[in-house]
This record gives sequence, structure tokens and C-alpha cells, in this order.
Amino acid sequence: MKTRILILMLFSSFLVLNSCTEDEEATAPVATATPTSQTITSGAATSISLTSSVAATTFSWTVVQAGVTGATSGSGSSIAQTLTITGTTSGTATYSITPTANGTSGSPVSVTVTVNPAASSAKVTYNANIKTLLASSCTPCHLTGGTHASKWDDYQTTKSKISGILDRVQRETTATGFMPAGGSKLSAENIALLKKWVDDGLLEK
Repeated sequence: MKTRILILMLFSSFLVLNSCTEDEEATAPVATATPTSQTITSGAATSISLTSSVAATTFSWTVVQAGVTGATSGSGSSIAQTLTITGTTSGTATYSITPTANGTSGSPVSVTVTVNPAASSAKVTYNANIKTLLASSCTPCHLTGGTHASKWDDYQTTKSKISGILDRVQRETTATGFMPAGGSKLSAENIALLKKWVDDGLLEK
């Protein structure tokens, strides 16, 4: 009788332990990607850390890229891939990351990386860059309603006068014809922006 009771107790313990083990193995891991989205400049690398609610979780991912190159499927605890745009506008790489632990896969999480053009490769245009620069620096004389005949809030006028503008904004503040008259000299960055507008073809938009 004692032997039978002992066998039943051992069998019950085995069932309980086996049940616990099966429950643990069936627990699906939950992945966390940090950050959940990212914006980088063309030629830079992603930096996405992968963690989980379950110890010893592994991660694998697939990726769909649009307008970029360099994104590939893979595995590991982080995603560090150098992405480059294929054109002149922004592109994206969307990673789908699946966690796996104890033979059980969790639900995929998605991370979208936006890749913007590098500053040096982005075209300078009148509408996006030059109009605002000159409007803030040459007000009120060279704006509509101002006293000067040349208006820098007009694309065609600004385009036709850009050589003279560049000459005068680069003069010393004490020199005759310095522009903006009575104002501060444009920063080196703004002068470089005007020069790049010329180099990029004096685009309107």
C-alpha cells in the first residue's frame, strides 16, 4: 500500500513538473525594438536594439526597402545597417522582426527607418531655401512694398541679380555697396547656401 501511494505521489509530481515545463515552453516571447522608428541621413547606419520579455530570445528579421539600398534580412540582437538613398528624395526601410524562445515564435514587430538625403546632396531651391533667407536679411527694401526696385521675393528678379547679390553680401561691412545696407553680414553658411543655389542650377522648386 505504501509503495502504491509513493508511486502515485511521484507520478503526480511528474505531471505537475511536466505541465509547468510545457507551459514555460509555450510562452511566446514579446519583442521590443528601441527605437520603434528612426530617421537617418543617407550613408549613415541604423541603430536598433532588440530585447524580449523571455530570456535567451533570438531575433530574426526581413525587410522591405523603398528608395534605399543596404537593408538586408538577418538575425541578432541589434540592427546596424548602412542605408543609402537611390535617388534625390527620402526613402524607407521597414524591418519586420520576429522573436523566438524555446522553439516558440512571438508576434513580429515593425520598425520603419526613414532615410533622408545628405545635406550636401539635397538641391538648394529658391522656394525652399533662398526666398526665406533673403526675405529675412533684406527686409524691407528688397521686398514687395519696399523702396528698392529689385525685389528678392520674386524668383525671376532674384535669379537675374544673384551675381550682384553674391558680390555685395561678401564685401566688408564698411565697404561701399555692402549688403544688407545697415545690417549684419550674412553668415558663412548662408553665403555658402547662395553659392550652392547657383551651383545647383538656380532652381525655383
